[in-house]
Amino acid sequence: MKFHLRLFPFPTASLFQAFATCCLLLGTNLFAQTPEEYELQNGKRVPADSVKPTANGFTAKYFVGTAEETINFTAKDVIRTTVREPKELNAARSLIVSEKPEEAIELLSKLEPALLPFQAIPNSWWQHSAILRMDALSVLGKNKEAAEVVSAGIIDKLSPEDAIQMEDFQKVVAPPGTDVAGKLSALKEITGRSIDSWIGARVWLEIGNTHAYQGKMEDAVKSWLRVPVFFPAERDLAARGTILAARGLGQIDRQKDGFELINDYLSDHPTTPYKETFDIEAAKLDPQKKKPESAGTPPVSPGQTE
Repeated sequence: MKFHLRLFPFPTASLFQAFATCCLLLGTNLFAQTPEEYELQNGKRVPADSVKPTANGFTAKYFVGTAEETINFTAKDVIRTTVREPKELNAARSLIVSEKPEEAIELLSKLEPALLPFQAIPNSWWQHSAILRMDALSVLGKNKEAAEVVSAGIIDKLSPEDAIQMEDFQKVVAPPGTDVAGKLSALKEITGRSIDSWIGARVWLEIGNTHAYQGKMEDAVKSWLRVPVFFPAERDLAARGTILAARGLGQIDRQKDGFELINDYLSDHPTTPYKETFDIEAAKLDPQKKKPESAGTPPVSPGQTE
């Protein structure tokens, strides 16, 4: 954007200095975090740190002005929350990218008891944790176990939107069995709906995995590459899509293209937290490059299922 300096009667630098001074004087924090709250159907906003689970739902004691207020509510009373994501979930995503799904599952197992009472809250972090557990199990090739992580009884407790999302993800991680075409059809149907961005990206990874399971590696590579192209904000899945595509190219005697794909990603993302993983993949595709040692688990072949 170009500023027309003639509109300002004083130098641009002075503008920024004046603005910064105003921010300091007013105590303005331009990057202030959104308050962590539960927004209820009745319009009330309840501070998240005041919410405690009860046998029948939740209770909260908090101050409105100088008066203390107590409110009892259930998960169905909640419209949305602004509770920040537990750091363990991001760490679990990184572990999955780094070929350490067992460590991701172990981390989630430690986190989930604290999240469990909030299971039925709309778009709860427990639901995100369950989905990551399912994802990690599928990476290990335990697709049947992954699809059974969340029972029908638990799904019945969720909001209609969350129930659909969970059922969709069960279809994503479920083993294709003998009906591979049926799984592909189900996955493509999910992509046609308005869904969570992370799940949308993960669906395309699974479409690629399923094509690879069929032996259609070129189709698999195209599907995997859709993730970094159309879902770049989902950094963990964009990285996984790039790595899978590079591996797929190596399996169809296009190692050079796979190597260049890895290098292009690293050039575009110089601060990626997954650099070590990308270096390991690049070494596999470039015989001239010394293979770095990996502390992670052996890579799972795309499309490996129970």
